[in-house]
Amino acid sequence: MGSTEEFEAALKDVVQGKHLSASRMNKLTEIALKSMENDTQLVSTLYRTHKNLPAKAKISSLYAFDALARAARHKASKHGVPGDADSEKGNCATFLLKVEGVLEGLFQDMVSSGSPEAKEKTKKVLDIWVKSNTFPSAVLGRLTEILKEAGKGAYRDSYNFPLSTPPAPVILAMICRRLASDIMSMETEMMPGLFPRQSPK
Repeated sequence: MGSTEEFEAALKDVVQGKHLSASRMNKLTEIALKSMENDTQLVSTLYRTHKNLPAKAKISSLYAFDALARAARHKASKHGVPGDADSEKGNCATFLLKVEGVLEGLFQDMVSSGSPEAKEKTKKVLDIWVKSNTFPSAVLGRLTEILKEAGKGAYRDSYNFPLSTPPAPVILAMICRRLASDIMSMETEMMPGLFPRQSPK
């Protein structure tokens, strides 16, 4: 089993369990940290899996994002790992950059789930990220705005973050291309007659 397949299997163990398991989360984190060169695939798997989950399981998925982001931030800071979104080979820093590209969609999905618990857990995760500087202040500011709008002003913007930085279109495009590739692969496996393989010349 390759590293990305192993990661996806470990992620499913985390999000499909009846209860959140620390040992399963630790295993997922360990696999992810060893697979950071495949950062785009990891983020694509995280986001695709999250979007397909029932509302009840999305909290465990949020916690997976949290655990992996903080582990990657710790390692990147400890070893001074540089982040370049255009780098061919991923690392902890580029993984974080690509996670940033899907965070707004993640938070929008959490607050629109209709679950008060999901909103509460999302706010707690954001508070942790603020205190630990897991992401840049501009990113955290946009996430704060999402929670403020969801709570109709109940969530106070006590962090005073700048909100003018636009989303990262390059990162989003990379994730979308990966998702499109995954969907095409699934269609090819399910309906081989519609997607005939061309014989090499």
